[in-house]
Amino acid sequence: WIDACMKQLEQEGWIHHLGRHAVACFLTRGDLWQNWEKGANHFESHLLDADYALNGFNWLWLSCSGFFYQYFRCYSPIAFQKQNDPTGAYIRKYIPELRELPAKYIYEPWTAPASVQSKAGVLIGKDYPK
Repeated sequence: WIDACMKQLEQEGWIHHLGRHAVACFLTRGDLWQNWEKGANHFESHLLDADYALNGFNWLWLSCSGFFYQYFRCYSPIAFQKQNDPTGAYIRKYIPELRELPAKYIYEPWTAPASVQSKAGVLIGKDYPK
C-alpha cells in the first residue's frame, strides 16, 4: 500500500490524507526510521497541492518529532488499508506488477508461495520491486 501511495504521488501529484499519514509513519517511525525532513522535501517537490507550512508541520507532527504525544499511534502499512480496501483495488491500480496476485497476498506479496507468484506473473524480488 505504501508503494502504491508513492506511485500515485509520482503519477498524479496527489494522495489522500490517510495515505499521506501512512507514508509518513512508515518512513519516520513505523519502519524506516528516516528523518521527517526527507519525506517533507519529497512531498513538497511532488504534491500539486503543496503548502510549505502545512506539509512541514504535518511531517513534523506525524513523525512525532514535536507536538504529538501519541507516539504509539502509527498506521500499519498492511492492516490499515486492508480494512478499507480488502481486495487491494488501489494497489492493483498503481502497481500493475501485483495486479494478478490473489487478494490474500496483495498486501503482503512477499508471503505468497512461489507457485502463486509464478501464476500471477510476478516474482517478488525479481520482477517487483525493481
